[in-house]
Amino acid sequence: MKISELMDPKGILLYANINNAADVLGILVELQEGIGVITNGTAYYNAVCQRENFGGTTAIGEGIALPHAINAGVSAPGISALTLRRGVDWGAPDGRPVDLLFMIAVPPEQDSLHLQILARLVNLLGRHALVDALRHASSPERFLELLQKVENACFGG
Repeated sequence: MKISELMDPKGILLYANINNAADVLGILVELQEGIGVITNGTAYYNAVCQRENFGGTTAIGEGIALPHAINAGVSAPGISALTLRRGVDWGAPDGRPVDLLFMIAVPPEQDSLHLQILARLVNLLGRHALVDALRHASSPERFLELLQKVENACFGG
C-alpha cells in the first residue's frame, strides 16, 4: 500500500483561498467524490466533522492536518490533498494554523488499512524538505510526483 497510489491529481487542490475548517473539509470531501472514492459525501462530511469535534483534532503540528473517518459512504480507499494560501485554525497541538491537509477515506471493512495509511503519512510528513516542497508544488501532478519520489526512496518502489 502506497500513499501515492491512493491519490489522483484530480483529488489535489493547491493554494486554495478558504478561511475556515468547515469549508476546507467540504472541499476535501468534494475532491474525494470527484475521484470516485466517496459515494455519500454528506455522510462522510458529517463523519469527519464528528471526528474533528469529538475525537480530537487531526492536526499533527507543523501546519499539517490529516482529517479522516471510517464511514459506509466510502467505496474505496483514497486520499485527497489541499494546500491553503493562508493557514486555518485547526486546534493544532503546536498552535500553528494548518495549510497542508490530506483527507483519508477508507471503507469500514478496511480499518487496519486506515491505520497503516495514517502511520505512513505521518512518517512521510515528518520530512521537512518534502513538506516544504509540497507547499510550493507548481501543479497537482508535481505534488503527487514529489510525494511518490520520497515514498519510493523511503519505502522502496
